Amino acid sequence: MPRRRSGLQPLHIIGAVAFLAVAAGGWWFFTRNKGDKLAGNPFSGEQYAENRIVRGNTYVLTGTVLQQLRFGSDSSRLFSVEVKEDGGSGKVPVPVLVPPEFSSINIQVGQEFQMSVLVDKDGVLRAKEIRKS
Repeated sequence: MPRRRSGLQPLHIIGAVAFLAVAAGGWWFFTRNKGDKLAGNPFSGEQYAENRIVRGNTYVLTGTVLQQLRFGSDSSRLFSVEVKEDGGSGKVPVPVLVPPEFSSINIQVGQEFQMSVLVDKDGVLRAKEIRKS
């Protein structure tokens, strides 16, 4: 009758490594920065109103939806958004085009959103990323 081996087995080492990998992954998942920043420079409604926004650039806009201006046949939507600015003299409403890929997001009047917007060649703000604030 064969004798049972005692001591450290390869299966024990594999189990310990797997446990440490799962524990490290869980630690990273729960402690990572959940406030990941959107890509772009801060948006200024006043600069947009004065036509000093650079076309082709990406900006981060935070604001409240005032109204839906238009609903396109391709499910794109045009909203009037009141921009929240740090140290600004007043709140400026700007139009933001939300493309069809964001049609699953429920956007209602009065809600506050943070958006990464691209200023296209015509000066239209097109949403690239949208997060509820």
